[in-house]
Amino acid sequence: MSSAIIHQMKQFGRISVCGSISAYNDDPSKLARAPILQPSMVFKQLKMEGFLVTRWSDRLFEGIKQNLQWIKEGKLKYHESVTSGFDKMPQAFIGMLRGDNTGKAVVKA
Repeated sequence: MSSAIIHQMKQFGRISVCGSISAYNDDPSKLARAPILQPSMVFKQLKMEGFLVTRWSDRLFEGIKQNLQWIKEGKLKYHESVTSGFDKMPQAFIGMLRGDNTGKAVVKA
């Protein structure tokens, strides 16, 4: 899928790379080979960069405040996967690691 997306990028586009938790337990020998991206990356002068949220820890609340405002205004919608029952926390955690949840995984007592 990334090959199709990369080829649709505009010149000087940027791609953030994060969120690999769903692949933590994958067998490395079964992972797909890297797509051929070099021509589009070079000719469109794209930038692909991995990141950790701690890089911007001094601005963390700025983003939270803005997202909360957009949620209240209806400009931003979010999804939660809610599991009821504290006793189901292990199943909810395992499901989250598998990618079974949509959006935020929440366990309610």
